[in-house]
Amino acid sequence: MFGAASRLVPAKGEWQMSLSFRGLDSDTHYSGTEHQRYRERQHNNVINTQRALDLGVSYAASERLNVSLGIPVVKASWSIPSPTGPVPGPRAKQEASGLGDVSLTGRYWVFAPESRHNVSLGLGIKAPTGDYRATDTYPNIDGTHFAVKAVDQSIQPGDGGWGILFDVQAFQELSKATLFASGVYLANPRDTNGTPSIIVGLGLGSNPVYIREGLLVNSVPDQYLVRLGAVAPVGTTGLGVSLAYRMEGLPRYDLIGGSHGWRRPGYEMFAEPGLSFSKGRSTWSLNVPIGFFRNRQPNPYTGRAGDATFPKYIVLTGVSYRF
Repeated sequence: MFGAASRLVPAKGEWQMSLSFRGLDSDTHYSGTEHQRYRERQHNNVINTQRALDLGVSYAASERLNVSLGIPVVKASWSIPSPTGPVPGPRAKQEASGLGDVSLTGRYWVFAPESRHNVSLGLGIKAPTGDYRATDTYPNIDGTHFAVKAVDQSIQPGDGGWGILFDVQAFQELSKATLFASGVYLANPRDTNGTPSIIVGLGLGSNPVYIREGLLVNSVPDQYLVRLGAVAPVGTTGLGVSLAYRMEGLPRYDLIGGSHGWRRPGYEMFAEPGLSFSKGRSTWSLNVPIGFFRNRQPNPYTGRAGDATFPKYIVLTGVSYRF
């Protein structure tokens, strides 16, 4: 929440509690940068919903070093008509919910806390506390064989791997605004987690192409997030307005280890307007990233094109309290 608090770098001994919400609906199909509008016209598109609450606790051990714990709780669904054609049948919905993957990150501010600019470098771990083998009852793609099967990778509460978090944050205070930048990269060294992929769940596991390409189990992919923007106060009301560029993605190839198994590599770019309000030790925020560019990249190793759904926008809300 750059620019929302009077002091951007927390003081020694200061705690911060935060609760944030993330909600999105993905229903627009892309293959590469091509919008597959025919999927929506034919009503056989996937609809993916994501709702997540994240409880954060951070402590400033010194003027420069702070430690943060992130505890997410997720609820998500994935649906597609079964059968998909020639006339789409009723939607078969898969659902999963529960504790996600917990993370612990340490951050160090490079410059003195009273500086009008600073850079924070972070390193952390992500534990596989979320269920990566969640199941639900749903049919094959042709509407037959209702059974308990692993849900789609995108709605699994966890990914099944220990991860390494690389984190950087920076700001520059100007006379009437604050420029900010942040980036997070999650490196997951584990290759695959053994959970049957949606290919198997939809009854396509006997296809020799999928077998040959090793797509019958889920991958444990890396992820990343980048933000660049500016925030400015509105008078002395405690209100702040912001505008940022945002990119979220899942790479084709992992930084460490193999990249086998089923994954949907790609990224989306957003224009992210936001509002924040500070009063006393509390800060509230609302950000709505609006997507303007999407790219579902080719599958790793094979280079074969695939498709994925992307959200039109994301709703991000949060509240934090310092003490």
